Amino acid sequence: MPKAVKNYIDRCAKILGLGHWEIKLSEQNAPDDSWADIEVSQNLHQATIRFSPDLWKEKATEIRRVVAHELIHCHYAGVERLVETLEKPLGTAAFEIVSAVWDVESERGADSLSTVVAELLPIPTFGERS
Repeated sequence: MPKAVKNYIDRCAKILGLGHWEIKLSEQNAPDDSWADIEVSQNLHQATIRFSPDLWKEKATEIRRVVAHELIHCHYAGVERLVETLEKPLGTAAFEIVSAVWDVESERGADSLSTVVAELLPIPTFGERS
């Protein structure tokens, strides 16, 4: 399945304006409380995505939505880097507030957008059908 997943991710990335990105698949699983996560590299246009094995038991349309959600985070990479540079100028206490707000709001945005954006993507050939 990893080759099929990688091909699907690359296809979706291209549709979402990320065709110039190198999206790697991690051999590690996503944390227990999530179906997937993505770590955007400090290097330009690189990210690593991890999936939970439980995701593949979901409907293909839900897999598509999760992939859209994770790829949307790549578009937030510049703002994320900006937030990460604020600790020194803001101080630890203020930075922790800004960072916590960023974490929640970037997830909220990616989640909201993923429902709409997923419709632009093909349905994967893996996952439960229906």
